[in-house]
Amino acid sequence: MGNLPLSGLRVLDFSWIIAGPTATRHLALLGAEVIKIGSSRRPDPSSRSAAFQVYNQSKEYCSLNLSMPEGLEIAKELVTTSDVVIENFAAGVFERIGLDYKTLTTLRPDVILVSSAGTGHTGPDKDYVAYGSLLQHYTGWNTISGFGDGKPIRGGLWADPWVGMELAMITIAATNHRMKTGKGQYIDFSMAESLTASIPTGVLEYQMTNKLPLPIGNDDVIKYPHGLYKCKGYDEWLAISIQNEKQWKNLIDLIGKTEIFQNPMFSSAGFRRDNKVEIDDAITKFTSSFRHYEAMELFQSYGIPSGPSLNISEAYSDPHTTQSGYLTPQIYPDETARLMPGMPWKFDQGEPVHVTPAPQMGDSNHRVYLELMGMSAHVYQECVQKQIIY
Repeated sequence: MGNLPLSGLRVLDFSWIIAGPTATRHLALLGAEVIKIGSSRRPDPSSRSAAFQVYNQSKEYCSLNLSMPEGLEIAKELVTTSDVVIENFAAGVFERIGLDYKTLTTLRPDVILVSSAGTGHTGPDKDYVAYGSLLQHYTGWNTISGFGDGKPIRGGLWADPWVGMELAMITIAATNHRMKTGKGQYIDFSMAESLTASIPTGVLEYQMTNKLPLPIGNDDVIKYPHGLYKCKGYDEWLAISIQNEKQWKNLIDLIGKTEIFQNPMFSSAGFRRDNKVEIDDAITKFTSSFRHYEAMELFQSYGIPSGPSLNISEAYSDPHTTQSGYLTPQIYPDETARLMPGMPWKFDQGEPVHVTPAPQMGDSNHRVYLELMGMSAHVYQECVQKQIIY
């Protein structure tokens, strides 16, 4: 792990559920030593789900009861040896338990504290409790996601993974800043503001036209054809995105409809969108003769951006995700082998990304408390009995 970008960085991770753990997973896979803190008094709700096995890869996991003064003192001692502290509780919680930024800087002056909350830690809505799925509604995100037929959006929990990636990037930026200046900092992150920033087109459209943007499904406001087309197999579809006139001509050559290309009604993407029924019918008639992978290979051979719309089983078994090394086998303590996701990038170096199975709470108690902190075995057992380490 010594050659990975974040080797030598210690992160004290108080986050839970999805957004925070996603961020610290990225940091751990990049080589950071991530020590996750949890408690049986109030377990991480996500620990009951399969998602926990991904969001908490490559971390250490200690049990610690922060509601007890002794537990808080242990946490503070861990802060003294940590570079970064991350938490994503509701606004005010970290401050009320005595781990506010001012206190942390007395323990380690150059510490970086990353605090993520639904609506941040300032403003009139800061005390609201929120989750990513709720914030997608609160920020207007879901109102422009769908097919415009009045039906609710189908699933989609994008806020937490999105925020997790941004938190990881912010943490790395703050770490880089400290390396240059020697100064730590406090980062107040608003999930709501992050989501609003992810839909600039809709926000600007409303400001410029005073009209609410509407969901357009798989369509695109500029490109056409752009969408899903039925294939031969049951519930098999091909996604196509024509970006320019050359690709449009290639599409016409492929499906054998030269009269469409010659018709002035279809001379631009805008005209084509206005007369899309005939084009969509022609494409669907062609794609319905092929299985989705077959159609993709054929369309790609003509230089047309396309791909099969895969269900979970197909995505899991797709040759690319396994042969590229993205899905890699991991052996759990019970000897169970599972294919688990890694990172979507590789480094030009000999050492691979650091991927190990997600731990169970308390797995790292001995390593962290007895070896790292130097706690005696007697004191450790006493803390366990008193449910301080719990």
